[in-house]
Amino acid sequence: MKKDAQVKLIETATLLFAQKGFNAVSIRELARTANVNSALISYYFGGKEGLYQEVLEEQFILIAQMLRRLEESPPSSPTEAIITYANNISAIHEQRPYLTRFILSELMNPTPCCEAVVKKYISCIFGFLHTTFEEGVAKGEFKPDLDHDFATVSLAGIMNFFFIAKPIFQGFTSSSEKTGEEYTAQALDTFLNGILRRKDHE
Repeated sequence: MKKDAQVKLIETATLLFAQKGFNAVSIRELARTANVNSALISYYFGGKEGLYQEVLEEQFILIAQMLRRLEESPPSSPTEAIITYANNISAIHEQRPYLTRFILSELMNPTPCCEAVVKKYISCIFGFLHTTFEEGVAKGEFKPDLDHDFATVSLAGIMNFFFIAKPIFQGFTSSSEKTGEEYTAQALDTFLNGILRRKDHE
């Protein structure tokens, strides 16, 4: 029963925080919507901020698991690593539809949890991509003049913007039925064509 209340609070908080933002959601509203005693928020999470941090951790945990798998079983090449990363990020966005909302919210109105959770995971992503681009250049797989920082930011933007703007795009494009998987395939093709070293052109 206690476990059910804890899970219910996380699920309720995820929806409310995603819709309204951290500051606009009260402990009373969280408890009322979850149909639990408000004292349980302090009991399980130490307060509203602790609950919010748990929600953020739950949103990012799939990214942490993905990076761990890539570290334990490295892809065969830097290009394969980029492809695997992008396909996994696309799948994570489908499984965590509120992830982009939380990222945007923390970028525009950062809470104390931004440093503890959001920046921590973004730093891990940046480190993985940056290292992958460095290896790709060193192995002659990517263009020798590739800027690792720009490439990292570019790929991160490509893999997130579609899911951030998808609700808007659906209103004035013919792509409403197209999936994140289809987008990722085309975006990857475009991105890789820009960074791969073409020996026949040297």
